[in-house]
Amino acid sequence: MAFKKTFIEDDRIRLKILDLLSRREHSQKEIIDKLKDRVGSKQKLFEELNTLSEENLQSDERFAESYTRSRSVKGFGPEKISFELKSKGINENLVDKMVYSDEINWMEIIRLEYEKKFNIHNNFSDEDINRAKKFLLQRGFNFEQINKLFEK
Repeated sequence: MAFKKTFIEDDRIRLKILDLLSRREHSQKEIIDKLKDRVGSKQKLFEELNTLSEENLQSDERFAESYTRSRSVKGFGPEKISFELKSKGINENLVDKMVYSDEINWMEIIRLEYEKKFNIHNNFSDEDINRAKKFLLQRGFNFEQINKLFEK
């Protein structure tokens, strides 16, 4: 059963945006995508978003930081997170600042993800190693990180 999305009057746009932001951080692009077909004036939507951004109630930087932390804790790598952030409207400079900051130990995350997924034993066949590498690539880790993990 789908819920019918109601029309949002111009004087209620700010409240709706604040309602969305009260649940979790959102990028400006996410908010626009969610509300653009539900408002009468897209101009008013952009004005309210700019105002909330100036008031620091909506922040793409805060969103990117929160999203990066959340996804890395779930075991996703920097390449996947970067792609997801860019698709959510975060500019490349901010993506690089958040994803590739020194605060995130990607080698520790890849090691934990590897240990969680695979039984670790000394006689790994080439097929097992290739399967593990493919899995880690799909999780968004880059070749350099994956090869470093398998160095002996």
